Amino acid sequence: MVKLFSGDGMESLKGAAAMSVNIYDVARCAQVSSATVSRVLNGSPHVREATRKRVLQTIAELDYTPNAIARKLSTGNTGNIGFLIPDIENPFFSQLLRGITNAADESGYNIFLYGTDDNIEKEHRFFDSVKTERLSGVLVIPVDADNEETCKRLLALEDSGVPVVLIDRSLKHGRFDGVFTEDFRGAMDAVECLLEEGHRRIATIRGPENSRPGNERWLGYQAAFAKWNLKVDMRYVAQGDFHQERAYAVMHQMMEQESPPTAVFASNNMTALGCLRYFIESGMKLGKDVSMIGFDEIEMLYYGGIFLSVVDRDVYRMGRNAIDLLTRRIEAEEGESSEASGRHEIFLPTKLILRGSEKWRGES
Repeated sequence: MVKLFSGDGMESLKGAAAMSVNIYDVARCAQVSSATVSRVLNGSPHVREATRKRVLQTIAELDYTPNAIARKLSTGNTGNIGFLIPDIENPFFSQLLRGITNAADESGYNIFLYGTDDNIEKEHRFFDSVKTERLSGVLVIPVDADNEETCKRLLALEDSGVPVVLIDRSLKHGRFDGVFTEDFRGAMDAVECLLEEGHRRIATIRGPENSRPGNERWLGYQAAFAKWNLKVDMRYVAQGDFHQERAYAVMHQMMEQESPPTAVFASNNMTALGCLRYFIESGMKLGKDVSMIGFDEIEMLYYGGIFLSVVDRDVYRMGRNAIDLLTRRIEAEEGESSEASGRHEIFLPTKLILRGSEKWRGES
């Protein structure tokens, strides 16, 4: 049963001192929840137009002047979002942060950045601090996809009313809202391109085994060889960690072999930088002495006249999509939106951009 309020009730509220009118009065007269009033005040796009007009009309009639702090306390939404990032030095995460902060600004949210350095203990300490930091939601790039404790802690956050959205990396032991990339397809396209160029000794430095992107790109590498009815030569496969130093050391070892690789598929941008460092120090030129395709753009290379072919993805869009998923969760009310139920995963496509570094003028 819906209880309607007459014009007389509205007039009695208007007659009270303006400072005595609060968000609950507005919600009662507009026949909505206080959370819906808060969304209208914050300019959220997740409110029906008819509801928005009714709330705004009620605010005007009551001469209500909202207090930002009181409003946030009354709804439990502080407007603060935590973003857990594993590697601040990686330009991929810088681009991602730009998309996140721009979208958050537009929706009236603040972003608090936390670095883990890919350390599971630091990650878990952050989860423990979420409630005391009064965060309304969290964006997480997990350190370890296999870690059951991480999943357990994130589920506990959601049970306590703090929504979680994963970015780039998923978790094996639980499903959460997330924004990911078609890593398998991107890697397969890159390796197929190298095969089409005539390469057969194609090296790859895999990403961490506990990382979804690392595993998906490794599977894509294998799938390209299988499609061409070729066997993967494990002499040209090494375990990496998505960091420069490991890639540099591995490339040095591989190129010292009797039959060194003629091409490299670098599984991420930092791996590509490590390989490039070795090639430059050795006097090797891309597209002539050795070929390479990387994963993700590295804009700084252009300034040095290095034109690397890459598997590209819209990282900025990933950030914006992540904020959209999270704010929908934060602002959703039970029964008001079907989007509040179930899990939502977005997979963004990749695009192969060729700049000549995939070429090779030698003999396989």
